[in-house]
Amino acid sequence: MLPLATMSRPIPVEQMLKEFKSVHKTSHLLKIDNFSLLKKYNLKMVESSVFDLGSHKWKLILYPNENGYVSIFLVNQVPINVKLQFQLFLIKQIQKIWHSTGKEDFGIYSISQKRGASYFISLADLEKKGYLIEDCCIFGVKLFGTENAKSGTAECFSLIEKPLVVPKNKTEKPPNNKVTFEMASYSILTFGVKVHHSIEFFVGNRKWRIEVHPKGFDWEEDKSLSVYLLGQGFIDNALKTNTFAKFKLRVLDQVNKDHLEKTYSDWIGAEYVDHYGFADFMPLKKLNLPYLMNDVLYVGIAFEVISTSSYC
Repeated sequence: MLPLATMSRPIPVEQMLKEFKSVHKTSHLLKIDNFSLLKKYNLKMVESSVFDLGSHKWKLILYPNENGYVSIFLVNQVPINVKLQFQLFLIKQIQKIWHSTGKEDFGIYSISQKRGASYFISLADLEKKGYLIEDCCIFGVKLFGTENAKSGTAECFSLIEKPLVVPKNKTEKPPNNKVTFEMASYSILTFGVKVHHSIEFFVGNRKWRIEVHPKGFDWEEDKSLSVYLLGQGFIDNALKTNTFAKFKLRVLDQVNKDHLEKTYSDWIGAEYVDHYGFADFMPLKKLNLPYLMNDVLYVGIAFEVISTSSYC
């Protein structure tokens, strides 16, 4: 067996995906880039988008490290009124063959059911036998006994470290992975309106805003400054999936640069606009120098990592 560092694909991965989709027309591929980052950021699970296969809607769920193994499952998203056969697999990229569960039956279910394989493949075999090349691996599902589509489908899931923040006004140069919300005339903002939002910005394939409650939110009302990241939706034509994000919410120290920061990490839902952060970000009694100066408060966010999904 060749050492991992010397392994290479017989053809580029983009060509491999194209050829696979053309041959296996009732298949859906889930390509995962930067696979090692799943462990680094302790992702217990990765979900595909909802995809259409055999006139039914499905989702693939991957557990990338269950006691040293990868587990994979197929979940129906709508009722199934016929018996189907499916096969879950992992492509061996150095030989263009696959490691699979073999054909399995998916029975008639009116609710979502999870079918597949716990301990599908060990992480050791994934790395040593050509399934993981250049930190990329390709899982998938194939249906049997259904009418062929024009082509199989594929999507790519990736974690991006220190992703760039792109302002809504794209003529501005995106500086780094941070964005700052300047709250001028802050004393006025504490009256009347209970919540304030930054301008919209883009990170990954989604739209975001910083959300600030100057007098606190929910159980922390009149006790704390509440600060959140607000998921606003997706950029045009983006693949809509749950998004993993790890970020620091910040109130900037304008004197000593010793900023007050709190780290948050979670999956951001695809279907609903919601906020993620801290009701108790900082006590209201601390809202003075060095954070509040000349009636201006700076609230910011620094992204450590974010996931993206796209068709490929």
